[in-house]
Amino acid sequence: MTTSLRQSYRAHLRQLALEAAYGETVDKGWDKVRVGQIATSIGASRAMLYKEFGDKQGLGEALVLHEAERFLAGIKEVLAGFPTDAAGGIQASVHFTLAESEKSPLLRAVLVSYRDPTLNPGAVDTRKGMLPLITTSGRLLDVASETLGAWLHQQFPQLDETDVQNATDALVRLTVSHLALPGADAKATGQQVSEVALRYLGLQRSEAPSL
Repeated sequence: MTTSLRQSYRAHLRQLALEAAYGETVDKGWDKVRVGQIATSIGASRAMLYKEFGDKQGLGEALVLHEAERFLAGIKEVLAGFPTDAAGGIQASVHFTLAESEKSPLLRAVLVSYRDPTLNPGAVDTRKGMLPLITTSGRLLDVASETLGAWLHQQFPQLDETDVQNATDALVRLTVSHLALPGADAKATGQQVSEVALRYLGLQRSEAPSL
């Protein structure tokens, strides 16, 4: 097998494994995922998966990063559709996050830190049976805020840098709060959350995009 074919097969195997691990995690919870079962389901050997990911922890980390990258790529694509409309971009990014989290329980788990104040400081509560890797969520929230803030700075340099930072941070955390403890429906919540940032930045609200 040539180097290019070997690399192509490896990438294909990796994608199949991540898709299978995603399905198993959503259906059963991460604690019940077994590397051997994943290997069998995609027609690969367990040794091949261990070679690719190292161990179950490595598979889980790859799964979290894959979902996070997909989410961030989607946010960037959404914002690209509003090159001159700050209000529209903010609203669309909130709606995208809410809609994607509805479709992806794993993304919801990654975005929402399951922390219990009775645990030791910084400890992560894994009793939900999802990935024991949710510490990634904190960084993902930061990157999401930075992505939105960078877009606002680029498209609307007249906005105050500190105001943008404060508004985007609040926007991201309010959105995630809804994911952890839903209130109204996603559309109404998207409008309410967006309104906070829009008013803070002195922007006019656009018509909310459909989900």
